[in-house]
Amino acid sequence: MNSLSRILNQKFPKICIDQNDPSQITYSTNHLLFIGDLKILAEKEDTILKMMDSIDEYFSVVGLKRNFEKSATNLNYVKETRSLDGYDGYRYLGVLEDKESNVLKHEVMKKIAENVKKRIESLVNTKLNAVNLFNAINEYSLSLYNYYIGLIDIEPHEFQAIDTEVRRILSNLHVHLKPANKERLYISRSNL
Repeated sequence: MNSLSRILNQKFPKICIDQNDPSQITYSTNHLLFIGDLKILAEKEDTILKMMDSIDEYFSVVGLKRNFEKSATNLNYVKETRSLDGYDGYRYLGVLEDKESNVLKHEVMKKIAENVKKRIESLVNTKLNAVNLFNAINEYSLSLYNYYIGLIDIEPHEFQAIDTEVRRILSNLHVHLKPANKERLYISRSNL
């Protein structure tokens, strides 16, 4: 895919991605490419259309196909690509964004919380002992948040809410009783 980046950089103008803080570095690019996710950027609609034609041509040469189910644009008349409206979104690196590339944080956090709950419930049903259960919860369930930390801004108070929700789930599943000392969730018996 490096060759695709070179083609796009050579053939098409770049846009300046300005940081609000003057002490930060200013970037200029015309696309973002990470493994299988490609996001193209341009100031003019005709440039986007030409870029899409070049990408389709590149894909046909190297034997790749565009996933039309996951492709979206903020242009209204592009064939075979669904259009974004103000309420719809698309995923870039698994993060839901609207047509202005703003992360739909509430929806993403809600989806992560649902997946964490499902994973915790499936782990509780395995009947692991306490040490292995909590290791599994940390590694299998809560690690979902690790992926998104660099992609969405999770504030400290939100981590507190996540912690409270996990304790509520554990309490509902009778893994950790409400009257129990909550520090017991975080400190091993040998350290108490």
